[in-house]
Amino acid sequence: MKYIDRYVLRQLVGPFLFFMVIFGGILWLNQALRIVDVVINNGQSGAVFAELSFYLLPKVLETVVPVAAFATAIFLTNRLYSESELVVIMGVGHGPANMTLPFFTFGIACFGIMMALTHFITPLALSKFQDRQYEISKEFLTQFVVAGEFSSPEDGVTVFFGQTFPNGELRDVVINDRRDPSVVVTHAASEGYIVSDEDTPKLVLKKGSIQQFFPETRTLSTIQFDGLNYDLSQFAKDAAERYIRAEETLSWDLATSTQSDANLELHDRFVKSLLAIVVPALGAIVLLSAGFSRGGFFLRIVLGVVFMVAINAGRGMVQGIVEESAVGWPLLYLPVLVSFFAVFFMIRLGQAPWKSGFSGIFNPNGAPT
Repeated sequence: MKYIDRYVLRQLVGPFLFFMVIFGGILWLNQALRIVDVVINNGQSGAVFAELSFYLLPKVLETVVPVAAFATAIFLTNRLYSESELVVIMGVGHGPANMTLPFFTFGIACFGIMMALTHFITPLALSKFQDRQYEISKEFLTQFVVAGEFSSPEDGVTVFFGQTFPNGELRDVVINDRRDPSVVVTHAASEGYIVSDEDTPKLVLKKGSIQQFFPETRTLSTIQFDGLNYDLSQFAKDAAERYIRAEETLSWDLATSTQSDANLELHDRFVKSLLAIVVPALGAIVLLSAGFSRGGFFLRIVLGVVFMVAINAGRGMVQGIVEESAVGWPLLYLPVLVSFFAVFFMIRLGQAPWKSGFSGIFNPNGAPT
């Protein structure tokens, strides 16, 4: 690799990390906000929120890497032009074909990152995320054993705990049960604690009373007790069966999977990785193929963004077609082929404009006039 190519490649690293942080942070925050309700409604702590947010990070990076690589290519190419470095590079015979070499090399590095994310890291993280969500849905006690708040684990039932302690001890417990229209039952106790009897959670109440109010006769019956076991398993929510989706399955398992969408998911991962090779070169050649322009590359930058959006739209459209017919999976690679063809076509097209554009700046011997 020539010194100029190594120089351009080094210059790509900094902006790429910058765009990864910016785009990744925005998308990660957007995804993390969606799980706030899950955490709050299930009475989970901030540590659980941080854990779930961490599991979402690989999926975010999978989305951001191609976008950041494309933005980096456009940013660096425009910066080389604005700082006149591009004029010097092109003047010594480095045309669009030569200039795209470091961008292709950078794309291969992005390809490696995407392969690791799509085939290994992201499926593992999504599997952990779904497992954790499933566990939270089964931890029904944390949904209503909250100090100082009235909560309703089931329609017609209201519970209140004055204080809760890490060892399971409770203070000032009130359970109001209105599920039976003929009687309102209220359990009240000054203290209690939660125990597990053969995986069945029970609330042991101490020094309390049971009050039964009959609305029809407007009578009240009260029973005092020193100790009472109250079954909490009646409030357990039946969690749906844990279903392993294709997107959380490792690629070598997808290859032998019987799931209907396994083949589509496997090839889509390869498509995402292959597109990561071409997008940096696409971002650069869209600007370079225009030839030398003293007015800058604004219109070309807009055109490059349109190309990128069109590629993603085309990938989504083809994916929708293949979902209806599994035998059409080769069509998934069509956006990749079109992208590579577009890059090589613009490289070929861009040779003449750069030569003519620099003919008035450099003499035939390559030295500045």
